[in-house]
Amino acid sequence: MVIVEFFVGCAGTGKSTLTGIYCDWLNDQPDLDAIAINFDPGAMRLPYKADINIRDYIRIEDVMEEYKLGPNGALVASTDLTINFLNDIKKEINELRPNHILVDTPGQMELFAFRTTGLYILASLGGHNSVMNYLVDPTLAKRPTGFVTALYLGLSIQTRFFVPQQYILSKIDQLSQEETEEIIEWSSDFDKLENAMNLETKGERRELNTQLILALKTLNISGELLPISSIENIGIADLYRLISQIALGGEDFSELT
Repeated sequence: MVIVEFFVGCAGTGKSTLTGIYCDWLNDQPDLDAIAINFDPGAMRLPYKADINIRDYIRIEDVMEEYKLGPNGALVASTDLTINFLNDIKKEINELRPNHILVDTPGQMELFAFRTTGLYILASLGGHNSVMNYLVDPTLAKRPTGFVTALYLGLSIQTRFFVPQQYILSKIDQLSQEETEEIIEWSSDFDKLENAMNLETKGERRELNTQLILALKTLNISGELLPISSIENIGIADLYRLISQIALGGEDFSELT
């Protein structure tokens, strides 16, 4: 079975760094052959060596020149144009014959998550074998209101693609241990999140956030929020364990290190 993992999240959450570190870790394990695909036509530098790079087919600077667009318009246009090269990407994948595919999506989350292009890419490359890794910004998640916002961004992605989704608290090296533990506790106990929210907000803002948390309780969307630091190599093995449980029932993880 080929597992296709998509890494999504707001700009600056560490998608590319995690993609590279995780790919290296997977390839160090027995019987795993992972590849990393860059799907950001504007990513001129990457913290890893992409096995397949969309910039071999389309580049933002070329789109700017050809269509006389500014940087933002060219980024939207070049991302949309990636669907013209999906067959080429699939051919490259078939030649490499991996059993694990990591897709590093564009830095601006909305270009992949909220445009039709993202749906085409997921359907073409992964389909029912897809898993979405949603990275939560640690600075946003430090406050109850920010954490609720991050969860609803994740919910919007989950609603959009409707594939299994793993929530990841990224860059925990930027948080204290106490802050990390508190955020993880909020993710597993929405009553504690609500109590923290009541200390931060009041009036109509408190009422709005209380209702939002109530909906989160009902939906139970975050599951297990996984703390990860790519820099300190924390949580990488746990990520595979959780993905393995989602996609394969977890039976192949015991021999990994």
